[in-house]
Amino acid sequence: MRAGALGLAVFCAALAACAPDLDWRELSVPEGRFSVLLPGKARSESRTLILSSAKVVMTMHAVSLERGTLGVAYTDFPPAALAAERTREQVNAARDTLLRNISGSVKSEEDVAVDGISGRQVHAEGSAGADYMILKARFVVVGSRLYQIAYVGAKDGLAMADVDMFLTSFKLLK
Repeated sequence: MRAGALGLAVFCAALAACAPDLDWRELSVPEGRFSVLLPGKARSESRTLILSSAKVVMTMHAVSLERGTLGVAYTDFPPAALAAERTREQVNAARDTLLRNISGSVKSEEDVAVDGISGRQVHAEGSAGADYMILKARFVVVGSRLYQIAYVGAKDGLAMADVDMFLTSFKLLK
């Protein structure tokens, strides 16, 4: 799982050079079965990863601002990889990978409903070089798909109200 979350962080870092003005719009991704509000036009990328000798595809949609990135990534796993007893383990692995990318530590973690499905929200702080960073993310598993909805940015980057609006705007498509 580390590679999946790492891929999101690498993708977010690659987009960091872009700085669109805040222009909130809904991104609907039928093949990903979700919609979300993002403050600009999203860039998309898919990567094939090898996790526990299985090939999986992680697809990411993200917007990078001057001081942070907001994005949604989803990965379809073989059903056994996200069986009920392993779901918490996979979410922990995704969380831990994102934390390592900012040398972060968890400030708060709680169970939340993500569009009516049990999920987890994490707020963490850390650093990337000399920059003080925050991570606020939600993780939810639907069937054999893991969604990561995350903001990673400078502490004085995007207003927390905007981050929260982004996180809570995530909806599953029927």
